[in-house]
Amino acid sequence: MRRALRTSLLAVPAALGLTVTTATSANAHYVYYADIIWSNADSSRCMISYSETSHGSSGGGYYKGESRSRAELSSFPSECVVPYEKNTGHLGEAFRIFKWYVDSAGDGSWLLCWQTERDWYKNSEPSSDLRLQMSDVPAEGLCGPGYYGLNNYAIMYDNGTWVGGSPMWSGYHWLPDGTPPEPEPTEPAPPLEIPPGGGSTSKASQKVGVLGKTGKPVIGVDGKPVKVNPAPELPDARNSASGGGGKRHTEVNENGSVTEVVELESKMLPAAR
Repeated sequence: MRRALRTSLLAVPAALGLTVTTATSANAHYVYYADIIWSNADSSRCMISYSETSHGSSGGGYYKGESRSRAELSSFPSECVVPYEKNTGHLGEAFRIFKWYVDSAGDGSWLLCWQTERDWYKNSEPSSDLRLQMSDVPAEGLCGPGYYGLNNYAIMYDNGTWVGGSPMWSGYHWLPDGTPPEPEPTEPAPPLEIPPGGGSTSKASQKVGVLGKTGKPVIGVDGKPVKVNPAPELPDARNSASGGGGKRHTEVNENGSVTEVVELESKMLPAAR
């Protein structure tokens, strides 16, 4: 099941402190999307995946992905918006950063620029939200100037199994993007297509090329572009508590819910490099 988050939030009164904002690559310094990617049979519990790409403090980029556990609001049936705490190791996050690449023939495609070091980071203490963020991106961007976007992967352990895992695309953003003056994009905007990278059953046809720091495709020993399946596999249910690591801190929100934040380092590179 999948429902647009915007539809749910608009039905909830402003008294709850919820706001709805939008941003597009054409008129803002950040792009994002959030959506419900899983709910149980009666929709009393659900999970939201959030994906964001922005220019960051350096202008070279800032990326954020969140796995949000939510429950139904009793006074507004079917509105799954209340933070719902999950046990240690029961929220998972991973993301993949893509860059639009145009070859010498003028053909464009989304190629993998960066990926999280481990397939899944998990919450190390009880929390309702798990966030991955990367803010140390160099001013020139991860893979040189161009259009970037984030595929966020959020999972949750529920009733003995992992749920979720479908990619959430942030939309694309031209980087680097400083202020002022802001550099103009030097290439046409990509079409409104989403990079491949579905769940663990992705087929070989969904493999993508890998970019190096220079912004050029990585070439293998066979002289052909290296291609990988960008989708992380769901973890083993018997090992749900593993997945620590990373510099972490927690944030207590106004409503008392806890968000665990993992700060990623841009020096980590795709395994194919």
